[in-house]
Amino acid sequence: MVRLAKVLAGAIIVLVFVGLTPTSIGQRTFVNITTPVGRETQGETRTIKGVYLHAGSISTENVDGWIQDLKSHRFNAVVIDVKNVSGEVTYSSDVELASEIGAVSGRLDIENIISRLHEKGIYVIARLTCFKDQLMAARCCGGGEWADPEDPIAQEYNIKLAREVSTLGFDEIQLDYIRYSDGPGKIGGDYRDRSEVISEFVKRVKRAIEPHVKLSADVYGRTVWNWNSRNIDPIGQNLDYLEESLDVLSPMIYPSHYQNPDLVYNPRKLVDLAMRTGKNRLTTEIRPFIQGFDRAMPSGMDLVTYIQEELRALEAHEGTGFLVWNPSSNYESLWRAVEGMNPVG
Repeated sequence: MVRLAKVLAGAIIVLVFVGLTPTSIGQRTFVNITTPVGRETQGETRTIKGVYLHAGSISTENVDGWIQDLKSHRFNAVVIDVKNVSGEVTYSSDVELASEIGAVSGRLDIENIISRLHEKGIYVIARLTCFKDQLMAARCCGGGEWADPEDPIAQEYNIKLAREVSTLGFDEIQLDYIRYSDGPGKIGGDYRDRSEVISEFVKRVKRAIEPHVKLSADVYGRTVWNWNSRNIDPIGQNLDYLEESLDVLSPMIYPSHYQNPDLVYNPRKLVDLAMRTGKNRLTTEIRPFIQGFDRAMPSGMDLVTYIQEELRALEAHEGTGFLVWNPSSNYESLWRAVEGMNPVG
């Protein structure tokens, strides 16, 4: 089945170039929602190439600058926080509990920002951090940084936010921190119950959001390996369970997060191996996050070269989209890396 899917994917690429529309061949499409009045919405097949933008890095004042950077480097997508790891809801939410717990900052004029991005053909993804939420934890779960994924109040809160976000114009909602905290628990136990809790939560989100909005998840990079199927990971992210409810999986394939020196200091090898393993195991689209920050860098390698090594690994997986993560949303090294591989202009 996996081999057949790969053959069909290659055939789709060929058919697009000979003039068939995405609709006629059943290919998922990039849709520019904000088209001028009187014109039909147009869809076109896109390989998503995007960057993460935290809420402090984008505004109505600088969105045009981001668009220029993206377009000039042949990128076409952004990931924007709608709820971040501190629990802040960055847009003007009408979810009552969000206001009650003091979560709503409303600092982003999100619909205006989305409109401006769509006008230039930029695909817009909402990042919704779920259970790492200190504001919700204080309300339902005795405090700390994490809300209990099993708590019905915490679940319903995130589902209501996801439903609301799906009406704002985003092309996709990306769930993050859909997991238990890293401790207690060690890899090797029986965590089937946790995997089922997380999976059922994602199913509920899928049912709640607008059907035209894609649903994806940002997951640990280690979840792509085959041992993940055995429910031995305490975080509760079993991709075999999750993929049926998701349009896209975005594992964080960051070499710096591994212990094996052969992978930590060999970004091309790690990205290629993770992608091959994930594609052989799963049928859902894999659109990884790659590392765009300078942690655990190989001796003598700068961040520009490091990113180029990751991108070259992805080139071996034709048609694979990707997202780049820099926690400060500083992409100067990324732009230089792209320019060095594909001169701009």
